[in-house]
Amino acid sequence: MDQVLGGGLLMVCGWLCRLLHVWVASRTELRRIEMQQQYLSERVRHLPPGSRLLERPGNVEVVTGPQPTGIRRG
Repeated sequence: MDQVLGGGLLMVCGWLCRLLHVWVASRTELRRIEMQQQYLSERVRHLPPGSRLLERPGNVEVVTGPQPTGIRRG
């Protein structure tokens, strides 16, 4: 009976460790995304109106202020 109990406890400990790992990894990823968005917001805040910021890795394009009327987007 001790082997069954020990095996069950070991399995539960393994499951709890895996659950903790998934939780910490998801919180870390969420925090990283929040920090990237905050960094982008700070960069955009300091740009003059009409500026264009293009980031390739995130595939983000930000245009500040009103766009010129001659540009057509298709």
